[in-house]
Amino acid sequence: NISIALARRGKKVLQIGCDPKHDSTFTLTGFLIPTIIDTLQMKDYHYEDVWPEDVIYKGYSGVDCVEAGGPPAGAGCGGYVVGETVKLLKELNAFYEYDIILFDVLGDVACGGFAAPLNYADYCIIITDNGFDALFAANRIAASVREKSQTHPLRLAGLVGNRTSERDLID
Repeated sequence: NISIALARRGKKVLQIGCDPKHDSTFTLTGFLIPTIIDTLQMKDYHYEDVWPEDVIYKGYSGVDCVEAGGPPAGAGCGGYVVGETVKLLKELNAFYEYDIILFDVLGDVACGGFAAPLNYADYCIIITDNGFDALFAANRIAASVREKSQTHPLRLAGLVGNRTSERDLID
């Protein structure tokens, strides 16, 4: 919804799913798009053989979509996949083509790989609900922002309460 709202306001938007289920962009595109990690595997990890149209798909309201994907359970590091996604998108100059880039990350896993998108951000806005698990994840992301802001011009812009009528814990 946020991606669509921003696109409808004239922004050029890229939504990047960073979940191993690779379902973040499904409602925008109508299908499970190939993941970056699957595309890299097909190209034998030759980054120079990957083109934007291989990994960026047009979604609803003109929102461009990318899915990082991830390894099978117990077979690798999801944070590594996110890092590789950031590396590839940087190689494709994708970070400079958009007004807004949204990363749908697993917030409670704030390792270096999952925090890699913060290296390219000016602001971080955390979408959360009022539940303990979501706020635990929000706190982990906020800690990552605090850490990254030591060396990058990054600021936490705030939290958005999503699908919640209660705000006591968010506040």
